[in-house]
Amino acid sequence: MTTLLFPRLSRLGVRRLIDELGEDYQTASAKSFLSSHSSLGGFGASGGLRNARSFEDLAARLREVAVTCGLPSSAGATAKARFDRDAAIVLGECAMLRSGEALRDDVWAYLAAVLLPDVVRWRFGEAPTERFQGGARNTFQRLWMRAWALDLGEDNLERWTLLRGLSEDAHVAIFERPSIGGNALLARACAEEWISVSQRIGRGAMEDVMRKAIKMLRLRHQIIDISALSLKEIREHVSGSFALAVGKLANPATPIPAA
Repeated sequence: MTTLLFPRLSRLGVRRLIDELGEDYQTASAKSFLSSHSSLGGFGASGGLRNARSFEDLAARLREVAVTCGLPSSAGATAKARFDRDAAIVLGECAMLRSGEALRDDVWAYLAAVLLPDVVRWRFGEAPTERFQGGARNTFQRLWMRAWALDLGEDNLERWTLLRGLSEDAHVAIFERPSIGGNALLARACAEEWISVSQRIGRGAMEDVMRKAIKMLRLRHQIIDISALSLKEIREHVSGSFALAVGKLANPATPIPAA
């Protein structure tokens, strides 16, 4: 199967767009700017078929999600959460993203900074540059990372149960920490445990529990290479960390062990 190559935008390109076109520029202006500054973006030199049209079709579907959630009206917390959930599912179900191109920060930078800058600003208000740049905080790359890790499979009737079940705070706690979110098995185990614990103690207490559990997992990661463990062992580490976090919530004096 031929690999599709998507348009890319360098980190310098993102900064130049924002600095030279202003904070309210639109897609047409960005494309015009890049047509005369080709060194800031482009495609991979080889290895596949250049495919800008399909990428623009994906952007159109993401824009439809934003419109359904209220674009261009001001987005409240509920609209933002709904957008994140539904856009992540669109990205997770997009077959053409199942290639190495989805691992490139500059591909996501093009999607955010060139094709959907108004959606980025709608989602994050006065959006900082990192929401346009590629990386874990890119508006769309972060959602694709969630879908990639929490996808239970095309044949599973509850395919997106984990993605839908987590709060936004829980998503951020997992996926903005590369040592956690970069490991699909570990991220999924954290999501499963978060949902399980929240059903016992209530979602309102989970922000503090999650913060402590992730802290313990990161401490353990410095001593034990969690990524090298079996799924059973990963789940045991995760459930143990959450249990300790819940215990510390009940008894703040309880020390947090490193391993």
